[in-house]
Amino acid sequence: MAKVTARWSGHKVKFDIESASGHTASVDEAPIFGDDEAMRPTEMLLGALGSCTGLNAVLLLKKFKQPFKSLAVEVEGEQEKDWPRRFTKIEITFVIGWDGKHDKDEVDHALDMACNRYCPIHATLSRGTEITHRRRDA
Repeated sequence: MAKVTARWSGHKVKFDIESASGHTASVDEAPIFGDDEAMRPTEMLLGALGSCTGLNAVLLLKKFKQPFKSLAVEVEGEQEKDWPRRFTKIEITFVIGWDGKHDKDEVDHALDMACNRYCPIHATLSRGTEITHRRRDA
């Protein structure tokens, strides 16, 4: 089971996140709530989607022997105006730099698989997930 712990830093709304694998990140909000010292949680969600689909795209493009030299994944999300301001639409754009002739159909197939077959973040967001919560005293 994947696990992370988000701990309040003790200052405004900044949280430090640590994964079970020992990696860390931070989240914050813009002033007046926060000090704008880290990504917003919503930005981190989009970043998780972009990096997850992106790493799968890299692996599949290599497997399909497509001569790419660069890959950037741009992820944009439209949010509702009212709270909780959920995302209503998310668009992923793969910006690929080429180092030779590539097969458009193979590339399209690789990107489709990167999103719809192999990325757990994409599957979670597009197919829905049961989320529960509970409380435990420290």
